[in-house]
Amino acid sequence: MLDKNLQNRIKQVNDFVELWASFYELYKRATNQSTFSEQEEKSFLELKSNLARKYQALMDSLGIKPTAEDRTFDVISQVMSLKNINTLSPLQMEKLENDWHNSYITLNKILGSLENKKNELAKINSVSLFLKRVLGNPIITLILLVIIISFIYYLLKNFFS
Repeated sequence: MLDKNLQNRIKQVNDFVELWASFYELYKRATNQSTFSEQEEKSFLELKSNLARKYQALMDSLGIKPTAEDRTFDVISQVMSLKNINTLSPLQMEKLENDWHNSYITLNKILGSLENKKNELAKINSVSLFLKRVLGNPIITLILLVIIISFIYYLLKNFFS
C-alpha cells in the first residue's frame, strides 16, 4: 500500500539530511581555510537560511515539537559566516560538532522510523484492506448475506426439486 503523505515526509527528511551534510562539509572546509570568496560566503548564508526554513517546515510536517535536546537551530545560529568559524574557540568548535552530530543522528532516527512505517504499509495487501473495510460495513454484510441465501435457495429449488 502506498501512502503519498508518508512518501513526501521521507523525501523531506532526506532532502534536509543532505543539506545538513552539506552544511557540515562547508563548516569542516572552513576550519582549514582562512579566506573565502564573496560567492562562497553568499552561498553559505543562503544554505543557512534554507536550512532554518526547511527545518521548521520539516518539524511542523512531522508534528515534532522542539525540545531542549534539539540543537539544530543552535548549530545554524552559532556559525555566523565562513570567516567567523576560525574565531570560534576549540571548545566552541567541539560543542558545535557534537551538536551537529547529535542532530544528524536524530534526523536519521526519524528517517528510519518513517521508512519502517513505509515498509509496514508495503506488507499490507490492498485487496485484503479493501475487503476488511467492505465486510466491516454491516449494510454491505447484510446485502451479501441476502445474496448468498438467495443463491442457495435458487440452487436448492432448481436442482433438488
